[in-house]
This record gives sequence, structure tokens and C-alpha cells, in this order.
Amino acid sequence: MISKRTQELLQADKEHVLHPWCIVGQNKGVVYEKAHGIYLVDTEGKEYIDFCSQLVCCNLGHRRQELIDAMTEAINKIDYVTCFFGHTHSYVIELSQKLSKLTPGDLNHFFYTCGGSESTDSAMKLARLYWSNKGLAGKHKIISLYNSYHGVAGLSTSACGLSSEIKNPFGPLLPGFILIPGYYNYRSMFGDVPDDGLMSARFLEKTIQAEGPESIAAFIAEPIMGAGGSIVPPPQWWPMVMEICKKYDVLLIVDEVMSGFARSGKMFASEHWNIQPDMMTIAKGLTNATLPFGAVVLSDKVYETLKDKSLPHGFTYCGHPIAAAVASAALDVYVRDKVAENAAKVGNHIRQRLEAEFLPLPCVGTIDGCGMFQAIELVNNKESKTPIDPEVLEELWQQLLDNGIFSRFEGQFSCQMQFCPPCVITIEEADKAIDIIQPLIAALRPK
Repeated sequence: MISKRTQELLQADKEHVLHPWCIVGQNKGVVYEKAHGIYLVDTEGKEYIDFCSQLVCCNLGHRRQELIDAMTEAINKIDYVTCFFGHTHSYVIELSQKLSKLTPGDLNHFFYTCGGSESTDSAMKLARLYWSNKGLAGKHKIISLYNSYHGVAGLSTSACGLSSEIKNPFGPLLPGFILIPGYYNYRSMFGDVPDDGLMSARFLEKTIQAEGPESIAAFIAEPIMGAGGSIVPPPQWWPMVMEICKKYDVLLIVDEVMSGFARSGKMFASEHWNIQPDMMTIAKGLTNATLPFGAVVLSDKVYETLKDKSLPHGFTYCGHPIAAAVASAALDVYVRDKVAENAAKVGNHIRQRLEAEFLPLPCVGTIDGCGMFQAIELVNNKESKTPIDPEVLEELWQQLLDNGIFSRFEGQFSCQMQFCPPCVITIEEADKAIDIIQPLIAALRPK
């Protein structure tokens, strides 16, 4: 029986709060009030292991003292100053210097935002501005992948390929956006083919040819599909994509909003394939989600084309000084504590357990991902690959909560359970969570 206070809070929540991706007027029946390390604590004092880093964003765990100290120090000196019209401040400058030493290749220039959706929207607008500045405004179309996720703002919704639920209720999408099949071999859009990665890359080239390279501004993709199910591309996919974009003079935008900042076992997932994008989007782990913050990272080539010309785009909180101070402190922790190396080590341990203890289970269809960015796909049975029934999934979700596991289900059919704990988690902590999760998955019965 929950306390009167919790009951009153839950009722007030139902009356006043609309939750994203939830039936309006409902909630999960839990009120969180505190957090520490890999744990959340509710108003009843119960602890939950955060095994999905919330929305795959609390990479350093909860309530990091270094970030709290940076925020407190900054807000005792300054609250807000705009970055519009050429105004600047020390916090955003110092952050940019640090970031430029960590981002791949010649990605040395930063346009700041308040999060991932703003970052991807801005990247696509900057891609169009790039071509406009070069006298090629006809290059305006954006290509992305089915099963991808790039946010739910204006342009990003149109580039998103994950779910019709994101798009259909809100009216027609924007023109100039093209979706092509991706590389998820377990549910290949190409049917039973030996190499859907090769097929996907070839489809990209055929699409550019059919639409006309003179009309294509950019191709945007995640290094590893995140909300689509932590799906790692085949080894040859990214090299082929980079070659195709270069061949047809199409800008390459890499969306690292979810995969960046140690999540995959590298500081940026792009490093696994030595991807050299023209632009990269970042958010989430940039501030460890302590404050809303993000950025578009531009290559020297893109920056030089934009340089000395007006940039008629921006948001009120671009480059917010307090968020910049927190991000700067977070970068120090990532480097000092070798967080990416820990994510790779513990991630390998998690993968071994997934392969040995989960993949043989009758309702686990496949596993994918790397580092702290993994998932299992739940099915009614292995032969049909039919996604697990929604009511079974909802019951499992509640069982996980009841047993102290905060989890998340994503993917095309919302049947992929993410194994994405904070990147600082230890092997012992990961084992504690997996020991709770495994019997619940093993109890699922095929249909």
C-alpha cells in the first residue's frame, strides 16, 4: 500500500501532466524523488536500477558531484547571456575548445541547441544553407533510413523513419524528405537476402541517381541505430555510404545524439568505422542530461562555406552558460575516468551474458548493439519472429518495475528491450540487474 502523499501526487499528475509516449491521463504509478549513481529512488523510498540511463542520456549516472559543483559555481556568477548577434561568454568558449579536441576529424565548430531534436533540425537547415551559400539552393532534399530516429521537431519528424505513430496524427510531412531501407538483417526490408547492408548502400546510390544529385542536400544516419533497437550496421555499410556521399557531393550528417559520449565503448560511435562526416549532432550525454543541451558540430569544409555570411537561425537558449559549464565538467569526467573504456569492458561482459543466458530463450529473437548500447528483441516465437504481444510486454514492463528495474522498450514494434545502463556501471552492478531481469524473460512462453 502506497502512502497518502504518493497517492495524492499520482492523482495530481493525472490531472495536470501530459506524458510523452503515454496514454493521456495515465502514469506508471511511481513518483521518483531522488537519484544517486545508477539508482532512482521513489517517494516510498524504493530503489530502482536505471538500466536504460533514462532515455539513454545519463551516461555518467545520476547526481554527479562534479556536475553539481560546476553548475553551482557558474550560477553564482552568471545566470544567462545570449549567444545571438555575436555575443559570447567564457563558458561556451571553453567548452568549444574542449569539445574540438574530442570530436572526430576536422569537426571543430559548434552551433549550440537545447537538445537532440533541435540539433538534427539545425543540421538539416545548415545543410540547406550550405548549398544555398554555394549558389546551389536546388540541393534541398534530405535522405534518411526507415527505422531511424532523429527527433520529433519540424524537420526531424519528417526525417524520422521509426514509427508512423510519430507522424500520422500530426498531418502531412514536409516535402523534400526521402526514406530508404536500412540494414537490419533480422527484419530486412529486402526480404531473405544474404547482405542487406550491401543492398541498403546500393539503394542509397540508386535513390540519389533517381532523384538527381543536384537535388540532394544531405544524408543523415545514426552510427548505430538507437531507438530503432541498438542495431549495429554491417562492417562495409559505413565505408560504402561515405564513398557514395563523396561521389555525388552529398553532405553526410551523423546523428550521435544517443550514441555519443562513451555509449558504444568509444567516445563517439563514429570512431568504430572512422566515419568522417560533414556534420555531427550531439546532445544527451553532453551534459549527462543534467540540463537540456545539444549541438551541431561542423567540419572545416562546412564552416568555411558558412563563414562571413549571415546565419539566420537560432534558439533563445543556444549556448546557455550554465549548461555549457555542466557540459565542460562532464567532458572532464569522461576523459579523466576513461568512461568509454569502462563502457567497452562492461559491455563485453553484458554481451557474453546476453548470448549465453538470453539468446537461447524461446522468446528472444535476436540481440544487437555494443558497449552500453545493447538490446534484445522479444518475439512470440523464434520461427515466426512475430513481435511479442503488447499486453505481454506491458506486463513484463510492470514486473521489471516491481522488481526494481527501470527499463525501456524500443524498436519498430516496441519489442526491443534496451540494455543501456550508465556507462560508469561496474560489472558487479550490471550482474545484479541482469540476475533480476533474466528470470523474468525466461518466464515468457512462446505462442
